[in-house]
Amino acid sequence: MVKDEIGGRPVDITKEDGKIKIVFHPMAKNATKPDATVFSIKLSKADLDKLKKAF
Repeated sequence: MVKDEIGGRPVDITKEDGKIKIVFHPMAKNATKPDATVFSIKLSKADLDKLKKAF
């Protein structure tokens, strides 16, 4: 499965409970567990609006 990338890091992006969930995976191409979760975050609409203001 080809993952999306953000900042060169593979991610899965899904919607969950009306929020956007982003799960970051290991960057190493030869990682022993490439689907492991390194970091995950859930962003609400208000969170996304704050990020948009920064751009």
